[in-house]
Amino acid sequence: MDNNLERAKNMKLLLSAFEQLSELKINFHRSELFCYGAAKAYQFEYVYIFECDLGSLLFRYLGIPMHHRKLTNNDWKH
Repeated sequence: MDNNLERAKNMKLLLSAFEQLSELKINFHRSELFCYGAAKAYQFEYVYIFECDLGSLLFRYLGIPMHHRKLTNNDWKH
């Protein structure tokens, strides 16, 4: 999403409404937030809004390390 705190608050409200209507639970405490560009200056405000942790690269998705460069054999050993 664009760097807009008001839109982020609206997104959180929409996600909360989805939780209540669908009776599903979004685990924000298990989620990570990644900020790029101009949003990097406001990353702690976004973390406060979404009540989640701040993510960093290198992270794992389904056990596979994700990175912006090609992975080496040493990256797979972690």
